[in-house]
Amino acid sequence: MLLIALGCDEKAPPRDEIPIIKNFLAKFEQAVKDYNAALIDSMTIAEAYDEGYNSTKILEDIYQGRDAFYTFGNRNFDYTKNKAIVQFSILADSTDGGRPVEMTLVKIHKQWYLKRFDLK
Repeated sequence: MLLIALGCDEKAPPRDEIPIIKNFLAKFEQAVKDYNAALIDSMTIAEAYDEGYNSTKILEDIYQGRDAFYTFGNRNFDYTKNKAIVQFSILADSTDGGRPVEMTLVKIHKQWYLKRFDLK
């Protein structure tokens, strides 16, 4: 399911952002699978570090001492021209019910970056 409602802008945000946000999430998911801290850090806005969001913390939140990571499931997102809220579940395997997450993305100079990663 995809919702386009975040905030009350005068115009609806451009639909061409949908595949870009989906691609961001796919790239982020692959970085998690590969345990690629450098890529996760490159996808994270600098201001997020001041709030404690960095690759080490994000990977610890996702893996929580386990070796298994399967996928992000139950994906939904809302977005405006410059902000997206992505909600999904972290699945350790195909039978896992998942742990809910809310991730905030911000768009700066035509590029999306991770700003927050919060377990719910």
